[in-house]
Amino acid sequence: MSKAKKKGGIVFLRALRSAATRPPVWLTCWGLVMLLALVAASPWFSYFEKAISRHYEPGSLTAYLTEPFRQDHGDMGRLSARTGETGAVLALLAMLAGCFCAGGWLQVYLERTEGHSLRRFFFGGARFFWRFFRVLLMTLVLLGVGAWFVYGQPWEWLVEGIMLGISDREELASERQALNLQWTQHALFALWMGVLMVWGDYTRARIALHEVRSAVWNGLCTFFTLLRHPVRCLRPALFLFLIEWAFLWGIGSWVGAMNTGMSAETGVSTIWWMLILVQLAAMFRAIIRGAQLNAAVGVSRNVLPPLSRQDPWKHRVGGPGGPQYPIGGDDYGVSI
Repeated sequence: MSKAKKKGGIVFLRALRSAATRPPVWLTCWGLVMLLALVAASPWFSYFEKAISRHYEPGSLTAYLTEPFRQDHGDMGRLSARTGETGAVLALLAMLAGCFCAGGWLQVYLERTEGHSLRRFFFGGARFFWRFFRVLLMTLVLLGVGAWFVYGQPWEWLVEGIMLGISDREELASERQALNLQWTQHALFALWMGVLMVWGDYTRARIALHEVRSAVWNGLCTFFTLLRHPVRCLRPALFLFLIEWAFLWGIGSWVGAMNTGMSAETGVSTIWWMLILVQLAAMFRAIIRGAQLNAAVGVSRNVLPPLSRQDPWKHRVGGPGGPQYPIGGDDYGVSI
């Protein structure tokens, strides 16, 4: 096995270690998401604080909301509707925060300095925000195209009409066939979404690595890069996905078991443990996000063709807004 292949096999491990050893960065990313979650949860905290302050036996609502409680508080439906409306706005803000965090991660990885990681993170988040916002818009458009193809008229015409020769799913021989067809649609869309997420990371890494601005052109270039090097590009993302899935599955099973065993006698410590485990899962998700971008940078350095101009990240060190010292030289400048 060649040295390059050996290095390629552990890209995801190096990326995971690089992200995990920067707690100020991933704690900041986790904190941004938690702030948005608190905005959505605060009305519910206030509502239940008033609702259970009297008339209910302590601990009677710990495991589940009883039927008398639901009858007494039929206005929860309105609160749920308002939360849904607020949640749509918060979801948009979360995606924008993702654009900012991606720029921060890449700035930290590409700038060859030590320390002051938070300053570099916020600098990179602002620096790349609008470029990565355009990548986000492209991703949403492509997701919509994929959903239209898998769940819309192209699927009905090509798969159901031509391949299966039916005009309605009721013409299928059994309910099992209809269910398999539906699961096939879900699997194809999930695969399309996963590939798009990887494509988005490599597009962002390419934009930051080459210091360019066009999201459309670099997105097209990244598409052909993935076609030329599918295994090399997708393998680290797959390994990181499996690690994330295994960790979240373990945490979810643990929390689910604790939730199932809750009763009127359940103490406050159980609820606190559930909260801690959920937050650990959210922090681990922030680390994985940083590792995905680190892996994209590592692979991109090896598979992308060299720039016709000097690599802006290669021969200098120095923090943003301060002195930029060239490696092996005497002159220095100041970054703008």
